[in-house]
Amino acid sequence: MITLKGITWDHARGYDPLIAASALYLEEKGVAVNWQKRSLTNFGDQSLEALSKQFDLIIMDHPHAGVAEASRCLLSLHNLLAASTLQELKNASAGPSFESYHYHGTQWALPIDAAMQCASYRPDLLGSLPIPSNWKEVFDLSNVLKRKNLCIGMALCPTDCLCSFLSITAQWGSPITENNPLLVSTEVGIKALEMIRSMRDQFHPNVLDWNPIALYDHMSTENDIVYSPLAFCYTNYARDAFRQNLLHFHTAPEIKNAVLGGAGIAVTASCKEPQIAADFAAWICSNTIQSSIYVNAQGQPGNKFAWEDAAANKLTHNFFSNTLATLSNAYVRPRYQGWPKFQQWLGEKIHAFLVNDTPPELLLKELQEEYSASYKKENN
Repeated sequence: MITLKGITWDHARGYDPLIAASALYLEEKGVAVNWQKRSLTNFGDQSLEALSKQFDLIIMDHPHAGVAEASRCLLSLHNLLAASTLQELKNASAGPSFESYHYHGTQWALPIDAAMQCASYRPDLLGSLPIPSNWKEVFDLSNVLKRKNLCIGMALCPTDCLCSFLSITAQWGSPITENNPLLVSTEVGIKALEMIRSMRDQFHPNVLDWNPIALYDHMSTENDIVYSPLAFCYTNYARDAFRQNLLHFHTAPEIKNAVLGGAGIAVTASCKEPQIAADFAAWICSNTIQSSIYVNAQGQPGNKFAWEDAAANKLTHNFFSNTLATLSNAYVRPRYQGWPKFQQWLGEKIHAFLVNDTPPELLLKELQEEYSASYKKENN
């Protein structure tokens, strides 16, 4: 029996649907796919090259596409899957998910999972209060909630304060764009940093410690956070009995240009059965599997037909239909070789700014210098 080894990330959304689908694949095709887990932080930051030497299949983050191209640690799916199969998967992509793994003419992964930063709330606590549609209304809601001894939550650990900075600058007309010498305009950059600092001051006191999972775990088990404007979405918390209290999800403030998340499934260069691994990847990303066993087993599909599926929305209290507009208009991060290391550094710097109250003008100058250097390092 052929056995493939894969690596994903440690959460029900990232692990459970792979186990369920792989069991079905073994039954139908006689091919076993065994999965291991890594932390959410390592999912975003761990070396793709190192992982590729240990596994046949990798669940990866799209900003690493440039690393894949430069190191050739992954195999081009154009050489393993028929053009018609790739076109079908592209046509079924939820938002820009498929394109986010297409870099310099090569498809490095298939979108197995789709996500973006969006809003969430406790319907039982929000009551008749309106869901904010822009950032002014977010802070207005914060003031209303304070009078009720309630608050707004946010995920502002280093990884997530970075992504919020990217979303906000993109929404305000200065997106960080690959090969653009300017990171962001001075006006927009300072304004974004100041607003994130206002979030630190006005929202829940633990925001600097939280990633989305920690935020949602708190929101769904405690009763002090009513709403969160911007964090990577997790369908699990919109399902009955996943946690003590149900969360509902909604489009991000301003709707457009929230950072794209999600995950792709890629075949490594060390895989001894690359064709079989690619066939499995195409199968698990297909309309049928994504809309059935994948979403039913806590998955968050990368396939738009699953996002539009009535049964999937009933299962998740309309998680998919309520957030699809933000996904469809999501902002795709740069993917050049030097971006992942710069992105990690950028998150740590913005987080330190929030901890230490660095002057935003000085921080922005440092961010610009390191951004420029990240391209030079790539070319050396």
